[in-house]
Amino acid sequence: METFEKVIKESTPSLVVFIHAGQQNAVDIKYDIEELRKKYAGRVNVMRVDSSYDHRLARKYNLNAFPTYVLIKEGEELMRESGDKTVTELSEMIERAF
Repeated sequence: METFEKVIKESTPSLVVFIHAGQQNAVDIKYDIEELRKKYAGRVNVMRVDSSYDHRLARKYNLNAFPTYVLIKEGEELMRESGDKTVTELSEMIERAF
């Protein structure tokens, strides 16, 4: 948890992908995350958090739907989207924030 808190407080933005164990599209999301990590290497941290294992974060970020994508910079939430998103849609989300 300490690593998560440290990373989201950095000046480099973080896209946090909150999923829930057993989610039907979890495999697709895993590949999308890898694609985004490659595309934004060095410019955006992209991480996945399984909220079924970390209930504290689920409460902190008021997660009601999965997946939920939260863009965070210096500890502040910049944007949030929920539901299935394509890599293109997530890229547009990232680009809109900057």
